Amino acid sequence: MKCAVRRNVACFVLAVCLSAFCGCQTSTGIRVIDPKGATRELTPEEVTHMTGGTEPYLLQVGDEIQLMFNVRNIQEGEAPWDYRIEVGDNMEVRLSPDTIDPDAYVIDYGDVIGISFLNNWPLNMNRTVRPDGMISATEIGDVQAAGLTTKQLVERLTALYDRTGIIQGDPQISVNVDFANVDRLESISRDVTVRPNGAISLPMLEREVKIAGLTVAEASQLIAEEASKALKNPPTVALVVFPNINAVLSGMNAVVKVRTDGTLSVPRIHDQIQAAGYRVDELRDILLEACKGLIHNPVEVSVDVLEATGARIYVGGEVGIPGVYPLDSCPTALQSIIMARGPANSARLNSVIVIRRNPDGKPYVFKTNLRAALSKGHTENDIPLKPFDVVYVPEKMVVRANIFVDRYINQIVPFDNTLGVNATYYMNEQRVRSKSRNIGASAVVTPFQGGNIVVAP
Repeated sequence: MKCAVRRNVACFVLAVCLSAFCGCQTSTGIRVIDPKGATRELTPEEVTHMTGGTEPYLLQVGDEIQLMFNVRNIQEGEAPWDYRIEVGDNMEVRLSPDTIDPDAYVIDYGDVIGISFLNNWPLNMNRTVRPDGMISATEIGDVQAAGLTTKQLVERLTALYDRTGIIQGDPQISVNVDFANVDRLESISRDVTVRPNGAISLPMLEREVKIAGLTVAEASQLIAEEASKALKNPPTVALVVFPNINAVLSGMNAVVKVRTDGTLSVPRIHDQIQAAGYRVDELRDILLEACKGLIHNPVEVSVDVLEATGARIYVGGEVGIPGVYPLDSCPTALQSIIMARGPANSARLNSVIVIRRNPDGKPYVFKTNLRAALSKGHTENDIPLKPFDVVYVPEKMVVRANIFVDRYINQIVPFDNTLGVNATYYMNEQRVRSKSRNIGASAVVTPFQGGNIVVAP
């Protein structure tokens, strides 16, 4: 029984040695393994093509992102765009009398008017319209002048003088506005700042004028319309704008982190911005959309990933410290193994496995010879990694044999740790004189507790 066991062990040891020797004969390049276990040689370009090329990075929780906001420059061949007033802009608002037909001018308080009588020159007078809109006319007293055109005032004066009977026949009165009071326009003119609600407030105007988002021409027209409600004649409004948009945009620049809920916060944008799971260009479009209504001029947004904590790879097998590592620290398979404290003594570097999914979710298993990359300079074997790749370093075949011996021989077979393998070969030579030579050989196979096999002659 003991001899049979020894024969079986000897056969097993021989099979393990052959398997280990054959297992070491591997390809010097990169191979892909199909679901049936068959392999075929690949070039690095084919690896890239199979896995969908350079896959865009998706932002992850914990990523650190730098955001920069700037006014968009006019591109070549693009029509210049009119600046639109922003919240925080400073401006000079200046009102002046509009150039209109004198007959259409409406008399207002403070105006100086001249009243002439063609045939009764002693009644000629110059009067200033009082704040109550009245003037004092010779012989007839107070007359309402504000709110009337010169033609309307002539008609009123003619009727009043006819009623008194002072003038016989047609009095032939003429009225001219000698001086239009501009003080009331100056009292409205102000240096103002656009408030957070997008409006400005001017004296004498009944309500605020919301001008944020309007061009300078549109804002001037709107202010003139509101001022016309307080004035008798529509004024001309001139705006001199000192944009504050650069300061506003610089206040939005920030370095932010994607929070655990996948969102990030941007100054002045009240809503939380979803970032996790989006590409950088998609996040840029989301920020541009969020700026609409907040920033009225074309804006450029720059999004830079400073720290891509979400780009991770998984390193396992016969390495110093298996685990999850950031991709930016180990962009290739060999660098990932070094990052994991290097290969163990039992590592089989000529058959390193890289598992990857393409954009459609289809998994690929690649086997590459990193030993050839180290010893023979085949750097093309060092596969560039992508997010969520799995790098697995298998163990050597002899290590598997040691484990088998320890598990199924040392712990099961009921005899000591020394196994003897004896062989005797007899050689007989026939000559004139018969001689007999016996040549014997023996070997002892001793498995140690550590699992290593030593063959002693």
